[in-house]
Amino acid sequence: MQGKYNNLLKHWLAWAHREVLRARLRGLVQWKPLDSAEPGCTAVIGMCSRLPHVMAANLRCLHESRWPELKQIVIAVDTVRSPAFDDIEANARANCPSIDISFAYYTPEQSAMAERLKLPFVYAWMSWCIALAQVRTGCVLIHDYDALILGRTLRQRYELFVQSRSKMQGVSWYNGNGAVPADHYATTFEAFADTAWIRGMEPIMLFNKIRAKGSRSFDFDILLDAQDRLPLSERTMVPMNLDELVHPSQMIHQYTMFRRHPKRALPCFAMPMIPFFGYISGQRDAIDLAAAALERDGRFDVDLLGDGTRFNLDQLDLPQVDWALKQMVQVLLALGHTPDASIYRYGVALYATVKSGVERIWRSDFTPPQRRWVDAAAAI
Repeated sequence: MQGKYNNLLKHWLAWAHREVLRARLRGLVQWKPLDSAEPGCTAVIGMCSRLPHVMAANLRCLHESRWPELKQIVIAVDTVRSPAFDDIEANARANCPSIDISFAYYTPEQSAMAERLKLPFVYAWMSWCIALAQVRTGCVLIHDYDALILGRTLRQRYELFVQSRSKMQGVSWYNGNGAVPADHYATTFEAFADTAWIRGMEPIMLFNKIRAKGSRSFDFDILLDAQDRLPLSERTMVPMNLDELVHPSQMIHQYTMFRRHPKRALPCFAMPMIPFFGYISGQRDAIDLAAAALERDGRFDVDLLGDGTRFNLDQLDLPQVDWALKQMVQVLLALGHTPDASIYRYGVALYATVKSGVERIWRSDFTPPQRRWVDAAAAI
């Protein structure tokens, strides 16, 4: 057997475990078919309630990239409603005055199940489904919480999606967990999808699924198993380049795993981006606090965010630090931020965490404008 699992026993054990999980989740989210769709598009976002500052940066970029057919943003928050969210809702609407923003929350039962499991893909599925149940337009944009839109490409992609009459359009073809690009499964992040097609299925049909096809083993991510039932003509892809989209990828996933397994050595390449999201959301001390934590705590048990979550950054390496800092500078330039010494100091602390030599500090393959920004920040 090839793909996700290399033998039948491993495959079917994983399948049985996943089916038990699917049975536990079935019925937790419900919706009605979309019989009469309204024109236009709705963006849905799953919000991590423990990282509320990420929302401001996300919405700022999405709002600036809006187009006339984007009618609404639906934000599903991964906990029950409380007065603590009054200001978050009010600020979101105040900062995005030209578009309708609505919030949806977990029920106590949904929240208890998600928190008990602490599995990132459960949170993602549940949040997206809760938001999707509110959508009235024929098209939906599944917008990741850790994605920053920097260009105006969404309108062009939306128009191509409508013209194509496809059911789903991603920015790349999925590659991993047994799937390869030649299979033509559209990745879910920043994906346009046909709302009626999605709501024609039970919500659990969108959930991660272990499946065997011939001699290949697949661990289908959210919506991939549903795509597998579509003809190839109804799955499309229109890429977004690095100037149009900054997407750390797995930022919320990795954060949730550290909540589940504090101080365990886990993939952590996206963790340096969380303080940066706070910084560009207006919490200018988030970067200083993170740099101080790195300088104080080291790499194996660091309270990077000041929220008590204990991170082990042992798997962070030099290329990952270079990658994170390059994305940060790209965003800062796009948003018009002037050079800031605190960003440079944070980078130095990250390089020290991965034991980089002095000659490698802030020496990634920056573009000329990025290099000028970095050099100006270093000189402050």
